[in-house]
Amino acid sequence: MKRMIIIVAASILLLVITLVSCTGNSNKHEGEAKTPSGSSIQQGKDYQDVVDEFKEAGFKNVEIEKLEDLITGWLTKDGEVEAVSVDGDKEYSADDWYADNVKVVITYHTFPSEEEKPEPTPASEKEEPKKDEEPKKEEPKKEVPQKETDGEAVLEAIFPVENAKRSAVVAITNGYAVDVFEEDGNTYDTSKFHSYADTSGNVDNYFMTVKSWGTWSAKDEKTWHVDSLILENSFGVIADAAVDVNFDGSKYVVSNINGTFGNPGVSADNLLDLSDIESGSDVPYLTVLPELIKNNR
Repeated sequence: MKRMIIIVAASILLLVITLVSCTGNSNKHEGEAKTPSGSSIQQGKDYQDVVDEFKEAGFKNVEIEKLEDLITGWLTKDGEVEAVSVDGDKEYSADDWYADNVKVVITYHTFPSEEEKPEPTPASEKEEPKKDEEPKKEEPKKEVPQKETDGEAVLEAIFPVENAKRSAVVAITNGYAVDVFEEDGNTYDTSKFHSYADTSGNVDNYFMTVKSWGTWSAKDEKTWHVDSLILENSFGVIADAAVDVNFDGSKYVVSNINGTFGNPGVSADNLLDLSDIESGSDVPYLTVLPELIKNNR
């Protein structure tokens, strides 16, 4: 009987020790939160998903920080995480415990903010027509046709301006396309160059819409020049170009490229220099073969 009492007492004591141990462990990290994953794993994720992860893990002080550095959004997506810091540490590891009120900063890529648009004039301030006076009707703006000079007529006969227009579009398109490289991602594969009529595959990777053909003029007996050729890609990014297009009898060569490439409304500091696509020795997209422009869109 005495032996039975000793066994029961030992069992109760063991149970009490176990409960105290469990209670102690549950309170060990009170007021703390555990990192959901390491800093390097978070790079490239959508920032909102990362915010949710940290909040679900118990972090109470989660902030976001914009890195307004996107131009096209092709290679790096809008909202893609660049870095995450926990209590100032960008090299933290997964499953690290921190006080749940430390600052978590999630930095992500996005497009620059557009400049403030002018406020519309209140209706009360608009000039109203006097009584018995017919309101003025706004006449639609008429495009003034471009006059053709003798030099342009001669050039048109041997090198139609339509071919120059298509060549300029093809050159700029392939200059900014992201799907025209070999497997190494650096060497151009000319067999992948897009034609003027091409709308196949993922058009977000290359396609540009002509918003304005600009002003074309004959530069010499073999060359057309254009100012203010406006193209727009699938993300609303604008190329405003001035170029020369020459025909040597077998192919078209685009040169003397000037202008800008970027989002409309941003400051000049946030626009790319369009002439960059002409720099360097590896610029095969500036030579346009006739088969790339033979079909219309």
